[in-house]
Amino acid sequence: MSSHTFEPAASARAKCRACGDRIEKGELRFGERLPNPYADGEDAEMTHWFHVPCAAFMRPEPFLDGLTETSAAIDDRERLTREAKLGIAHRRLPRLSKAGRAPSGRAKCRSCREMIEKDAWRIALVFYEDGRFAPSGFIHVTCAADYLETVEIIDRLRHFSPDLGDGDLEEIRASLEQS
Repeated sequence: MSSHTFEPAASARAKCRACGDRIEKGELRFGERLPNPYADGEDAEMTHWFHVPCAAFMRPEPFLDGLTETSAAIDDRERLTREAKLGIAHRRLPRLSKAGRAPSGRAKCRSCREMIEKDAWRIALVFYEDGRFAPSGFIHVTCAADYLETVEIIDRLRHFSPDLGDGDLEEIRASLEQS
């Protein structure tokens, strides 16, 4: 099987598997090479494309494997390497998807099993299975330390929740420090 790859996008047709946004033509992208279950032959493989930061946050093992084999110039390489290693050290961290306020009081926290009150900050989680990220519930921001085993999540939340302002992130950071 070929190794994972970093390369400029040939077109703007591919979408990032992690965030769902288009990968613009010419933008450096990460390709995770996997066996293709729908093709015949031992060498049949497929490539799942990611924005480079999305791969570091959501697919840390293949991202780090790909880094060891590439000579591509990667912006912010040291920070992304640190984030990927953090994702490996804290096995649930790559499940973090985005943050927002609960629109209702019907969701239960996957960590403490208590209801998440309406308008409370919550973190959405995803599971990676069969090449796809599937929604898997929410946790209270104050439960992040217990569930994710770290509170070093602001960079990830900023990346996956671009609608959050600096005030929102400061409020979340304060809640994390209290947990």
